[in-house]
Amino acid sequence: MNKLGRKLFVSISVAVLLIFVLFVLLANLFMPKYYIYKTKEQLGEALSAVSELPEATWPEWVPQLEQRYHVTIVYDGAKKSENDLNESFLQQLAKKKVTLNKFWITEDSLEKVKAGSRVNKIYDQGKLKSSFYASFIPKDRYIVLIGLSMAYISDSIRMINGFILILALCSVLIIVLVVWLLSFRMTQPLKELGRVAKDISELRFRKARVGTRDEIGELAESINAMSDKLSAAHADLSRRNLNLRRFMADMTHELKTPVSLIQAYAEGIQDGLDDGSYAATILRQNASMARLIEEFLDFAKIERDELELAPVAIKELFRECAHTFGIELESRRLELAIRDELPGNPVIEADPAKLRMVFHNLLGNAFKYAADGRIDVSFERRDGEIQLVMSNRFSGEIVDASRLWEPFYVGESSRHKPASGTGLGLAIVRTILERHGFRCHAVTKDHTLYVFIVFKENSPHSV
Repeated sequence: MNKLGRKLFVSISVAVLLIFVLFVLLANLFMPKYYIYKTKEQLGEALSAVSELPEATWPEWVPQLEQRYHVTIVYDGAKKSENDLNESFLQQLAKKKVTLNKFWITEDSLEKVKAGSRVNKIYDQGKLKSSFYASFIPKDRYIVLIGLSMAYISDSIRMINGFILILALCSVLIIVLVVWLLSFRMTQPLKELGRVAKDISELRFRKARVGTRDEIGELAESINAMSDKLSAAHADLSRRNLNLRRFMADMTHELKTPVSLIQAYAEGIQDGLDDGSYAATILRQNASMARLIEEFLDFAKIERDELELAPVAIKELFRECAHTFGIELESRRLELAIRDELPGNPVIEADPAKLRMVFHNLLGNAFKYAADGRIDVSFERRDGEIQLVMSNRFSGEIVDASRLWEPFYVGESSRHKPASGTGLGLAIVRTILERHGFRCHAVTKDHTLYVFIVFKENSPHSV
């Protein structure tokens, strides 16, 4: 028997034994008094019935009363002497198979009955191990005795105690069997839950197989749900750790190049090899490194900063951000075509500063890689949500569009191309959108990159 089974067995056994002991004590303490009380009550009912019978015909009802109340009724004339009356009662009782070796109504008791009082007597029969409870009442010209034989209550209590002991032993045997069955049915699912919990603690996520439909089954469902969530969280954390390691490696690579160049050109100046361009190169690499560090800091701050949500007119904010690229559009002869299929000017709940950074990075990335001088943007509603689609043709090849959201991924093998940048722009976009509960994804088709941004319209109003 397992620990839980032993605990159940001991607890239930102790409770049952305490109940039996309490029952025995109560039986020994109150049973005699209760027995006498019930006997007196039974005789009282018979006495009341006799008292209510008509004077002339009441002796005819005696056999029926004896059968109904299980008593013995005898009577004789009230004018008889004490000795004659006692002798008459003994003979009548003997005829009714009630043999008494100790019986006598005293003169004082007899006088009280004749005066109209009820007298109760208990006659102990000694070796017969019984008592005779007798009540005397006057009835017309008679003195009536209504009696009831009682076995010794102590003998009855001993019999009851013996029976209780047998019940206790049988109960203990039944308890052992029942507790074993219950503990088996209860502990097997609990053992399974324990094994599952141990596996989860060792990062082996699996589900418990428990077929019960009780609280243990509900606990198993909760543990299974927890296992699923922990498994997803662990996978996400592993992915984030992998991304972090890759981010650190890429960041080291990105910083190593300008630092190496600054050191090389600084040593060239020190050795007198400067042809007049070394200082400009150092300043350019330093500016590049400062810009890179600033982007690092922005990327690191994105997940820590609290969002300051406010109603944002999304199309208005996008046009404002696009307007800041006006000079670049003219200088590079780029066309930004905005197709608005979204009526009104919907409002969403977002952090305006963060959302402005999203639009700025999306536009900057599109302008940087646009191959045919045209960038298309459309606003539309899909399944109750607002969708922004930005597309542009690109040169070269993007093997996996889903990796565009990863830090330092620039869509090509060379990191030294001047236009490639750091690859942090779209990573910042994804982080901001995910913190808002928005979604983003990218696909490529026929050398065209399509970026989809899905916003939840929290407010049904438009401005």
